[in-house]
Amino acid sequence: MYIFLIQTLLILSLSVYQVGAAYIYRRQSPDLGSQCRPFYTTFPPTSVSRNTYSAPFVAISPAGSYQTTPGGLELYLNKPEGTIKTKQGANDKTSEGATVNSTFAIHYGKVTFEVSAPAIPGVVTAAILIADERDEIDVELLGGDPAHWQTNIFAPTRRDKEPLFGVFSSIERVPHPNPSIAKIHSYTIDWNKERIEWGIDGRTVRTLKKEESMKGGVLHYPSHPSRLQLGIWDASSPSGTSEWAKGPINWSDAPRSMKAVVRSVRVECPKY
Repeated sequence: MYIFLIQTLLILSLSVYQVGAAYIYRRQSPDLGSQCRPFYTTFPPTSVSRNTYSAPFVAISPAGSYQTTPGGLELYLNKPEGTIKTKQGANDKTSEGATVNSTFAIHYGKVTFEVSAPAIPGVVTAAILIADERDEIDVELLGGDPAHWQTNIFAPTRRDKEPLFGVFSSIERVPHPNPSIAKIHSYTIDWNKERIEWGIDGRTVRTLKKEESMKGGVLHYPSHPSRLQLGIWDASSPSGTSEWAKGPINWSDAPRSMKAVVRSVRVECPKY
């Protein structure tokens, strides 16, 4: 469902510059082939909208699932209504958490997300780049493993029967002195034509070269213009996803409402 909403958003592209608390918008060409515009926001109240292009980010999740505050963009995951039953490692009901997309796309660049995430098993907080063609470059924070964070890519081809979920994933440590995803950390995706680098708190921890994305004689390297997507989701079903996320969520112990906080987002463009 989200992919179709992202396709709708691609009809209009905006570049956004922040000058103090004010934004200046300029319409761009629909050709996003080489687009990258420097961008920075700390999420003032006007930086997220509902189904409009009046802000650099648009919410595509249920009303009330997010809020902009002086401390950042808060993304909520609330307990589903009714009785929740767990069977074979999965919950029979899952919550729909907040999802927020940028109204602009980049084609290569360095993106830094300042994020804190709930350390609750079964909850996943994600800061990703995503294309209409289903390319993804991911930062994923698993609440069941708060001392680590995960990186991954997807670039499905016509030959793939399903996404290559675990082929290009990697687990990284959250550094001291705050070795927990529940603390604010800066997560970076630095993407160009030849490699992707992931970093945390200013230190590069993983590099994936384009040629290393070869699988079955086909490259799976993300190469299409992509939007920024921020979200929190309930990974309590199906059982395979729940196992990966250290879930399912035990709602009898977990808070009825959990939140991730995105304090800032920065986009830096390649120098070539």
